[in-house]
Amino acid sequence: MKVMIIESDWPFEARATEYFESHADLVVHETPAGAVDHARSWGPDLLILAAEYATEGLLDSMGKLEPAPAVLLTEHMSRFDRAWSAWQLGGDELLMKPIFHLHELRQASITAMENATVCPSWNQRGTTAISA
Repeated sequence: MKVMIIESDWPFEARATEYFESHADLVVHETPAGAVDHARSWGPDLLILAAEYATEGLLDSMGKLEPAPAVLLTEHMSRFDRAWSAWQLGGDELLMKPIFHLHELRQASITAMENATVCPSWNQRGTTAISA
């Protein structure tokens, strides 16, 4: 599986990379500015990104390429509303950091990929996942 991580928390990014690579996955790190171009050429199977980047339009831009399931990360309950809004833009799973056990991230990744396979309409970027 090819995983693209777009997250500003370097220690988390390093731990997540080590974990995914130990399970024979390929991982790249990207900044929000370079993510779309890199995804266009690399074609990730899964996105793991900070929820604030999704609300800044990155998730929508990524979805205009070949859509990949997205696991969104949020750091604080005070930002949960932002993460919820991001999830409604097309996120497939939502996790709150800190993630103490990386198998939680792995399970969220598997669930996101299963959901995208079982119900592809859930993974269409630019559509609301839940109607208000």
